Amino acid sequence: MRQDGIFVHQFELGPWDNFIYFLGDKRTRSVAVVDPAWHAPSILAEAERLDVTISAILCTHSHFDHVDKVEALLKHVDVPVHMLRPEIEFADFKCENLIASSPGDTVRVGEQLEITMMHTPGHTPGSCSYRLRDSIVTGDTLFVNGCGRCDFVGGDPELMFETLEALMSKLPKDTVMYPGHHYGPTPSATVDEQLRDNPYLKHTTVAEFVAHRMDGKTPNTVLPIPDPWEPDAG
Repeated sequence: MRQDGIFVHQFELGPWDNFIYFLGDKRTRSVAVVDPAWHAPSILAEAERLDVTISAILCTHSHFDHVDKVEALLKHVDVPVHMLRPEIEFADFKCENLIASSPGDTVRVGEQLEITMMHTPGHTPGSCSYRLRDSIVTGDTLFVNGCGRCDFVGGDPELMFETLEALMSKLPKDTVMYPGHHYGPTPSATVDEQLRDNPYLKHTTVAEFVAHRMDGKTPNTVLPIPDPWEPDAG
């Protein structure tokens, strides 16, 4: 998607249908990469193909399928890495150039793009969504016609209900939502479309939401790792 002076480039990577994002400034061709995971050479090749320069790394949360190539990228680009402080503390996350950010902090990319960090807990304690002018990257908080699991360690379905209620009340209805995985019928959707189609946004009470989200799930599950899984050396 392209907005006036800025752009959002979405591409899929990895066995779990992850979306990687370049949030960019058209004039300078500078981008922030969101949730670098699975295969660093593919991310670097995509940047070269688009003729863009990575100037920042943004992490929606600490699960390995969203951050496992942060260190690999830092071998090629010396840029700041942003994650909300509650997530860093929850996961004891460490890497070079790490900035412990707070809700409401902004990241400037190029001349025209300003990205605002929104604390959207529920999937993990420090999950972050990244707000642009007319769009939002939600990581594993909100998917197209779905929402993030709350049974993993650190998940909280009651908090997720509050987060989704707050997002839907604050965001303009024409805001374009970009999720962390390609789990829905389309790669993105507007808030208005999600209010109409997303079953997790239909519940009027926290009890109804928790029963739906946790149906068949065991709390405090450890996030599985694909087998076989070999991180790249790049």
